[in-house]
Amino acid sequence: METFTLEALLGLYSISGIGPTRMRKLISAFQSPQDVLQAPPEQLIQVEGIDRKTAQKIRAGADDSFVQEQIKLLEKHETKLITYWDAQYPTRLKKIYDPPVFLFYKGNPQYLNLPAIAVVGTRNPSGYGRMISEKFSRELAQRGLSIVSGLARGVDTIAHKTALKVNAKTIAVLGNGLDFIYPPENRQLYADIFENGLIISEYAMATKPDAVNFPKRNRIISGLSLGVLITEAGDKSGALLTALYANDQNREVFAVPGSIVSEKSAGTNKLIRNGAKLTRNVVDILEELQGQLHFDFEQKKEPAPEPELSGPSKKIYKLLSSEPLHIDRLAVNAGLPPAEVLSVLLTLELKGHIRQLAGKMFVRN
Repeated sequence: METFTLEALLGLYSISGIGPTRMRKLISAFQSPQDVLQAPPEQLIQVEGIDRKTAQKIRAGADDSFVQEQIKLLEKHETKLITYWDAQYPTRLKKIYDPPVFLFYKGNPQYLNLPAIAVVGTRNPSGYGRMISEKFSRELAQRGLSIVSGLARGVDTIAHKTALKVNAKTIAVLGNGLDFIYPPENRQLYADIFENGLIISEYAMATKPDAVNFPKRNRIISGLSLGVLITEAGDKSGALLTALYANDQNREVFAVPGSIVSEKSAGTNKLIRNGAKLTRNVVDILEELQGQLHFDFEQKKEPAPEPELSGPSKKIYKLLSSEPLHIDRLAVNAGLPPAEVLSVLLTLELKGHIRQLAGKMFVRN
């Protein structure tokens, strides 16, 4: 924005009927937003998509109250702005159809051009969906990929939290202004990403989280990424729209298969039937992306050493793995009373060695 003033850009944006496409065409024709706002109607209508009515709106001038309110809110909420014409604007995003002209952001903008993969899915994952979403997010993040998602409930939240937990990079793409936190229960996660990741939105400050905004923002989630992973999604999940955008943008689409009788896996199974890459493990993703990665994805992290345990704790820990196991089955396999098994499990969970899933299912950490 060295040659464009923020006031002029926001002023052009404030005019009714001037969306991203028209802004790009107008600035391309007149070289700067200031020149667009000062151009006579006879010149404005020479630009493709600009009729006389729109030209007259431009000549009537910007909404100064909107511009000043935006500037005030940007400062108040510690928010900055990258535009389509800035050197920092992400290269991958610039190549999609209808790229946003504004990226309002909080956090580290350098993440925008790093190798990334989107992890998305249902807002109400099953125990299986939660487990695989965390597993894939963790292993992808540990291999050096940024995790992109939408800060929504369910899979999005799991993806962001997992990336932060392993000190990796994550980008949250919102469907509202950055002065709103939605869903509200993700307030702490929002703060954590602000401090250690990046939060972005194409929507101006004070834009509420209306339902119509979220489908459109999905094109940014896929546009920032080398590929999109759908871990669990029903037949009508919004995550499927992200997969469609990814296809249109020539991005890879990965889907984790699920039970044929589970409604929560109907969407991912359908994606696989229609050509998405059936994804069993992180290597399936990395092999597909290896031509676009500039690091050795086969270099695995050293596995964490097993905790030093003894007696029933060691026995129960040995019986657990990354596959969920019910407490009753654990008791049978361990040959111990359920009450004793429960006590050991709680101790192991408090020490961070295992975790409990829904339905009294347990897995190793």
